[in-house]
Amino acid sequence: MIARSRAALAACLIGIAGFAYGVHVGTAQEQATQKRADDAREAERTKLQTQIDASAQQHQATEYARQGAVREIYHESQKVIDRPVYRNICLDADGVGLLDRAAATANGEPVTPAAGIAAAPADGPARPHR
Repeated sequence: MIARSRAALAACLIGIAGFAYGVHVGTAQEQATQKRADDAREAERTKLQTQIDASAQQHQATEYARQGAVREIYHESQKVIDRPVYRNICLDADGVGLLDRAAATANGEPVTPAAGIAAAPADGPARPHR
Protein backbone atom coordinates (compact mmCIF):
# COMPACT_ATOMS: atom_id res chain seq x y z
CA MET A 1 0.00 0.00 0.00
CA ILE A 2 2.84 2.37 0.79
CA ALA A 3 4.42 1.44 -2.51
CA ARG A 4 1.24 2.33 -4.33
CA SER A 5 0.95 5.68 -2.60
CA ARG A 6 4.61 6.39 -3.33
CA ALA A 7 4.06 5.47 -6.97
CA ALA A 8 0.95 7.70 -7.12
CA LEU A 9 2.87 10.53 -5.47
CA ALA A 10 5.76 10.09 -7.92
CA ALA A 11 3.32 10.06 -10.84
CA CYS A 12 1.73 13.29 -9.59
CA LEU A 13 5.13 14.93 -9.17
CA ILE A 14 6.20 13.78 -12.64
CA GLY A 15 2.95 15.14 -14.06
CA ILE A 16 3.41 18.51 -12.33
CA ALA A 17 7.03 18.68 -13.49
CA GLY A 18 5.98 17.80 -17.05
CA PHE A 19 3.29 20.48 -16.96
CA ALA A 20 5.78 23.09 -15.67
CA TYR A 21 8.29 22.10 -18.36
CA GLY A 22 5.58 22.33 -21.04
CA VAL A 23 4.56 25.78 -19.81
CA HIS A 24 8.20 26.89 -19.89
CA VAL A 25 8.70 25.56 -23.43
CA GLY A 26 5.42 27.12 -24.62
CA THR A 27 6.34 30.48 -23.10
CA ALA A 28 9.77 30.37 -24.74
CA GLN A 29 8.22 29.54 -28.11
CA GLU A 30 5.67 32.34 -27.76
CA GLN A 31 8.39 34.82 -26.83
CA ALA A 32 10.50 33.74 -29.81
CA THR A 33 7.52 34.19 -32.14
CA GLN A 34 6.84 37.65 -30.69
CA LYS A 35 10.52 38.63 -31.06
CA ARG A 36 10.53 37.55 -34.72
CA ALA A 37 7.39 39.64 -35.37
CA ASP A 38 8.92 42.66 -33.57
CA ASP A 39 12.16 42.30 -35.55
CA ALA A 40 10.22 42.11 -38.83
CA ARG A 41 8.24 45.27 -37.93
CA GLU A 42 11.42 47.11 -36.94
CA ALA A 43 13.12 46.10 -40.20
CA GLU A 44 10.12 47.35 -42.20
CA ARG A 45 10.04 50.62 -40.22
CA THR A 46 13.77 51.13 -40.79
CA LYS A 47 13.35 50.45 -44.52
CA LEU A 48 10.48 52.96 -44.82
CA GLN A 49 12.34 55.58 -42.77
CA THR A 50 15.34 55.19 -45.07
CA GLN A 51 13.10 55.77 -48.09
CA ILE A 52 11.55 58.83 -46.44
CA ASP A 53 14.98 60.26 -45.62
CA ALA A 54 16.23 59.69 -49.18
CA SER A 55 13.12 61.35 -50.59
CA ALA A 56 13.51 64.33 -48.24
CA GLN A 57 17.16 64.75 -49.25
CA GLN A 58 16.25 64.59 -52.94
CA HIS A 59 13.50 67.17 -52.43
CA GLN A 60 15.89 69.45 -50.54
CA ALA A 61 18.49 69.21 -53.31
CA THR A 62 15.83 69.99 -55.93
CA GLU A 63 14.62 72.96 -53.88
CA TYR A 64 18.16 74.35 -53.53
CA ALA A 65 18.66 74.01 -57.30
CA ARG A 66 15.33 75.75 -57.96
CA GLN A 67 16.13 78.59 -55.56
CA GLY A 68 19.51 79.04 -57.21
CA ALA A 69 17.82 79.49 -60.58
CA VAL A 70 15.34 82.09 -59.32
CA ARG A 71 16.39 85.69 -59.75
CA GLU A 72 14.67 88.52 -57.98
CA ILE A 73 14.31 91.61 -60.09
CA TYR A 74 13.35 94.93 -58.59
CA HIS A 75 11.93 97.60 -60.85
CA GLU A 76 11.61 101.19 -59.82
CA SER A 77 9.15 103.33 -61.66
CA GLN A 78 8.37 106.96 -61.38
CA LYS A 79 4.77 107.97 -60.79
CA VAL A 80 3.49 111.06 -62.43
CA ILE A 81 0.48 112.59 -60.75
CA ASP A 82 -1.63 114.52 -63.17
CA ARG A 83 -4.42 115.45 -60.76
CA PRO A 84 -3.89 117.36 -57.54
CA VAL A 85 -4.83 115.48 -54.41
CA TYR A 86 -5.83 118.54 -52.43
CA ARG A 87 -7.86 121.40 -53.75
CA ASN A 88 -8.26 124.87 -52.33
CA ILE A 89 -12.00 124.76 -51.70
CA CYS A 90 -13.79 126.60 -48.93
CA LEU A 91 -16.52 124.80 -47.08
CA ASP A 92 -19.42 126.42 -45.33
CA ALA A 93 -20.00 125.96 -41.58
CA ASP A 94 -22.19 122.88 -42.06
CA GLY A 95 -19.51 121.15 -44.11
CA VAL A 96 -16.81 121.95 -41.55
CA GLY A 97 -19.07 120.63 -38.79
CA LEU A 98 -19.64 117.40 -40.70
CA LEU A 99 -15.91 116.96 -41.21
CA ASP A 100 -15.20 117.64 -37.53
CA ARG A 101 -17.80 115.07 -36.44
CA ALA A 102 -16.44 112.48 -38.90
CA ALA A 103 -12.90 113.01 -37.59
CA ALA A 104 -14.09 112.74 -33.97
CA THR A 105 -15.95 109.51 -34.75
CA ALA A 106 -12.93 108.05 -36.55
CA ASN A 107 -10.65 108.93 -33.61
CA GLY A 108 -13.04 107.49 -31.04
CA GLU A 109 -13.71 110.84 -29.43
CA PRO A 110 -17.15 111.79 -28.13
CA VAL A 111 -19.16 113.56 -30.78
CA THR A 112 -20.33 117.00 -29.67
CA PRO A 113 -23.52 118.39 -31.15
CA ALA A 114 -23.30 121.32 -33.49
CA ALA A 115 -22.99 124.73 -31.78
CA GLY A 116 -26.11 126.00 -33.44
CA ILE A 117 -28.37 125.56 -36.38
CA ALA A 118 -27.46 127.35 -39.56
CA ALA A 119 -29.61 130.36 -40.25
CA ALA A 120 -30.05 129.42 -43.91
CA PRO A 121 -28.76 126.77 -46.26
CA ALA A 122 -25.80 127.52 -48.46
CA ASP A 123 -26.49 129.54 -51.60
CA GLY A 124 -24.69 127.10 -53.87
CA PRO A 125 -21.72 124.79 -54.07
CA ALA A 126 -18.46 125.81 -52.51
CA ARG A 127 -16.13 127.84 -54.73
CA PRO A 128 -12.36 127.73 -54.70
CA HIS A 129 -10.45 130.77 -53.46
CA ARG A 130 -8.58 132.73 -56.08
